Amino acid sequence: YVLTEEQIRSFHDEGCVTLPDVLTEHEVSEIEKVFENFLNREIHVPGKDFCDMSKPFGTPFESWSIVNCMLPTRYHPPFQNNIFERITSKIVKQIHPNLDMVKDYDQLLNKRPGKSDAVFAWHQDMGYWPAPEVLGVKETNTCTFSLAIDDSTEENGCLRYVPGSQISRTLRQHTPLSGSRDEGHALKLEVDESKGDMIKLAPCKRGGVTVHDEWVVHGSSGNMCKDRQRRTYVLAYRPRVVVEAERRLGFTHSHNDNVNWDTFDDGHVKKNESS
Repeated sequence: YVLTEEQIRSFHDEGCVTLPDVLTEHEVSEIEKVFENFLNREIHVPGKDFCDMSKPFGTPFESWSIVNCMLPTRYHPPFQNNIFERITSKIVKQIHPNLDMVKDYDQLLNKRPGKSDAVFAWHQDMGYWPAPEVLGVKETNTCTFSLAIDDSTEENGCLRYVPGSQISRTLRQHTPLSGSRDEGHALKLEVDESKGDMIKLAPCKRGGVTVHDEWVVHGSSGNMCKDRQRRTYVLAYRPRVVVEAERRLGFTHSHNDNVNWDTFDDGHVKKNESS
């Protein structure tokens, strides 16, 4: 899959780009089978790595709106090196040709049908991760690929973002969505169109991929379609030195890690012991 100069420029200028037809229908169908095994809980995912990203931990499964499964290739090793991994490992080298970009984490998400509260709160990915000062590296570069298993539209809550919000490489003020990070994993920030935050939608057809960077402000609205879900397979790449530094801290992107690192707008990082 060869990117155009315009697509590469869009990623760097806006912080996000949509790539159509990255996977064929057959390739998506093969991934979809494994995806459904996770959603149906036929493949076990322990603890907080199987949760609802829009609600507090402990919410009954039947009431979930955004089903979140962290690190699927950890919990189902045969899923490793699938076609999505192989193709994106080539695409990321076109976006960052001078960096040694490696897989950092993966994630499965599903917005259930008719769940208007399946809102992924506005955030920057850097709000969830250890700051460079803590990692001891200067790099933060990230490419997060989101594969559309279903057509992603405004109606079922496609990705939305604030183009150019990544340019300053500044972390905005985040707060926990559920009161505290012990109650729920998600963070949120405020977007204000009156202060220049232009919101852009990123719809994506089945088999297409959106790619966003680590600083761009993004999120998604609820699923207003009563008969259509929105399933997304997320795969993130970061420089090898960053991933190695994260692992030395014990940070693996698992919600079950003994240590959660919360970063806020002043770059301060706080170590929270979790059960």
